[in-house]
Amino acid sequence: MKRLAWLEDTPVVAEDGGKLGRVFEIRSPGAAETEPERAQRPIDCLLCGRRGLLERLGWKEPDAWAVPWSAVLSVRTHEILVRGRVDDYRQLGGYRSEA
Repeated sequence: MKRLAWLEDTPVVAEDGGKLGRVFEIRSPGAAETEPERAQRPIDCLLCGRRGLLERLGWKEPDAWAVPWSAVLSVRTHEILVRGRVDDYRQLGGYRSEA
């Protein structure tokens, strides 16, 4: 994978065929953009779910699903396949970005 931004807007599908929506945020540990350096920063979690332009701009809170990176089985050109079923993941009702 060359750039993390490539993951944004990619559909996330569970092994059983259930759809978790599209990736709208990629989380990683560390402070801001500097600690650790971006090139060394591991992915911690993908936030995905129903979204639209207004949600992406922060005017409406999305219904987000938190998918740990450890659950990702494969990253393909047009989808990310994750372990298990949709019900295996935690939904963050009223999630608001900490940015």
